[in-house]
Amino acid sequence: MTSVASLTDYGISRERYEDYISAPIRERDVFDFDGTLFLDSGGFKFLGDRTLDGSDFEVEVDQKAIVEIQRRLGGDVLVNLDHPIAPDDDYPTRVEKARLTAENVDEFLDLTSRDDTRYLTLHGYNYSMLDTFLTEVEKVIGRDRVHREFDGVALGSLVPLKDNKGKLITAVSDCREVLSDWGFEELPLHILGISSSAIPLLAAVGADTFDSSSYIHSAINGKYDTSLYNSEPVDDVDFTECDCQVCSDDMLVRRMKGDAEYQKDKLGAVAMHNLIIQKEEIKRIQSAIQSPGDDALISYIEQSLGREKSMQQHAHRVVNESLGGYF
Repeated sequence: MTSVASLTDYGISRERYEDYISAPIRERDVFDFDGTLFLDSGGFKFLGDRTLDGSDFEVEVDQKAIVEIQRRLGGDVLVNLDHPIAPDDDYPTRVEKARLTAENVDEFLDLTSRDDTRYLTLHGYNYSMLDTFLTEVEKVIGRDRVHREFDGVALGSLVPLKDNKGKLITAVSDCREVLSDWGFEELPLHILGISSSAIPLLAAVGADTFDSSSYIHSAINGKYDTSLYNSEPVDDVDFTECDCQVCSDDMLVRRMKGDAEYQKDKLGAVAMHNLIIQKEEIKRIQSAIQSPGDDALISYIEQSLGREKSMQQHAHRVVNESLGGYF
């Protein structure tokens, strides 16, 4: 998963930008990538300034420009350009953002086809807000198009809530309820931009896929993850206690210990270790979800989250409200 908005990170030049979009990602040997490419539109970043800003150029952004870039990068899952909401938005502002998003959705459908995998973005923190957002989309594109044109839903605007597990649980569980009431219960639900520590909780209440940059931000802050929920300062780590691909590589271990010319070489290795830890934990979550009944998932949540004091109330809520309870 990547985002159009990230193309000009780090102040790249126009020449580098043109190189980035000159060929599909999958065709570039440097990536050795053969998976599914989910390309977010970058609406959260473009809300204030609708441009891609490089070191010596700007690219104006609208729905047509976003689809063109998504195509040039070879995206498999495409997402419309949206207008995310903020927690302090009043009702008229939220409705206006929903209407503007709906106008983009209308154009997005005209620019793409049923041969594409298309996700509709929704925004809201509870049932009422999400229902209102979807209603505004329906007003613009029509009920038939809402129900036949999309292959999935992406729930956004959660970045400001990334550290509030209770509100994240409400947003995702209410989104699942809204989708069910609208007849979309079979559509996969992707959660945009969350903290990795929330993944098990949100998977338990109906989220199917996620994107999270927590592994990078942890590394930037000098944190070496030991689980989705715990980390320690990289300078205090005993790397022999981890057998991941990074910690088993002598050169990368030396870099993480500080033997690197640039800070990015040290923290890049830490970020990769953190990503491996995240992916391994997600495999365990997937295994628990795919097991018959809810017992395996309840056991996972209890053993992982239930032992973390800051997460206990959220773990108990998920088990009691979404997984049939303890008794």
